[in-house]
Amino acid sequence: MKKNSFNLIALIIPAFLFINFISIAGPEETATMVTTAIQAGNAADVSKHFNAMVDLTLPGYDDSYSKAQAGQIMKEFFAQNPVKSFKITRQGSSPDGSQYSIGTLDTGKKIFRVYFLIKSVNGQNLLQQLQVQEN
Repeated sequence: MKKNSFNLIALIIPAFLFINFISIAGPEETATMVTTAIQAGNAADVSKHFNAMVDLTLPGYDDSYSKAQAGQIMKEFFAQNPVKSFKITRQGSSPDGSQYSIGTLDTGKKIFRVYFLIKSVNGQNLLQQLQVQEN
C-alpha cells in the first residue's frame, strides 16, 4: 500500500509542477496581453497586469498610482481617446528579465507614443511603468 501511495504522489507532483509552469505567463506573453488590451481600449484588461503601484504618465497625470487609481485613470483616458489603432514599433529586454515595449497609439484625433515596462514581481510579470505621451 505504501508503495502505491508513493507512486501516485510521484506522478502527481511533476504533473502539478508542469501545469503551473505552463500556466504562468512570461514577460513576452504579458506584453502581448497588454498590447491586445490597449488595441481594444480596454482599461480593465490593461489594469489586470498592473503592479500594486504603477508609474503612470498620461496627459494630465504623472505619478505613482495604486492599481485601482491607475485603472480608473486609464478608463478615463480611453473614454476621451477611443483607440483607432495601436502598433508596437520596438520591444526589448534587460539583463534582469524586464521587458519593454514602445508603440504608436492612433486615436484618429491624436497620435501618442506608448512605452510600458514589465517586471517580474514575486514570480508574476506585472506592468511597472506605463507612459502615454502625445507625439
